[in-house]
Amino acid sequence: MASRVVLPGEEVAVTEEYEAGEGTYEEDGKVFAAQPGRLELDGEHRVARVTPFNPPAILRVGDVVYGVVDEIRASMAEANIQAIQGRRRQVGGEVSASLHVSKIANAYVEDIHDAMRLGDIIRARVIQTDPSLQITTAEQNLGVVLALCSFDRTPMERKGNEVRCPRCERVYGRKLAADYGEPELQAPIPIVKEPEGPRREPREWDDRGRGRDRGPPRGGGGGRDRDRDRSGGGGRGPPRQDRRR
Repeated sequence: MASRVVLPGEEVAVTEEYEAGEGTYEEDGKVFAAQPGRLELDGEHRVARVTPFNPPAILRVGDVVYGVVDEIRASMAEANIQAIQGRRRQVGGEVSASLHVSKIANAYVEDIHDAMRLGDIIRARVIQTDPSLQITTAEQNLGVVLALCSFDRTPMERKGNEVRCPRCERVYGRKLAADYGEPELQAPIPIVKEPEGPRREPREWDDRGRGRDRGPPRGGGGGRDRDRDRSGGGGRGPPRQDRRR
């Protein structure tokens, strides 16, 4: 099996001798490299392949992964997987995993929002890879490892089995990993920077796919102000005079 370094667009074989395999493409009877890497000409199977220099890791059942919760529905949460614990090669591209409500904790969880929220960083274990990626956080060392306040995105402190925002003092329930809040997460995860001021919580979705905001109510009593305007007890200026005679 021959092997050499090739660049994208470089001719690597002809279709009379080799079929286009992984990392290559066929055009006008020739096989070209589709990515930089190492060319492999498999004489036994008559296939040309280009293997990238640093291929992304392949997830396996039992892997412990880190991800960010990016969608919550009635019966499950979705997490964007960003790192694999103990692996130098990390996940490449967009990898989404499903976490069913029954797999969040050993105890019964009625509402997913009592266990995790959008933007939480979680540690989970892969329990299925095909046909879809499924994870669990039921073990003691699994669960939320970092939570941000839904109101002002401040990193939250652990208080028993709950988390508390040191800025606004809001308290939320979470399914926490045993080492929640410890600085060493054993994986490179980008953390959202703390903003200068409050902002509304991201949108979440109910079981019918309808969006909703779970942050504090918008506005500052505008409806009451409008009622006062209509009654003449809080208008923007003096009442207009009737000039008709």
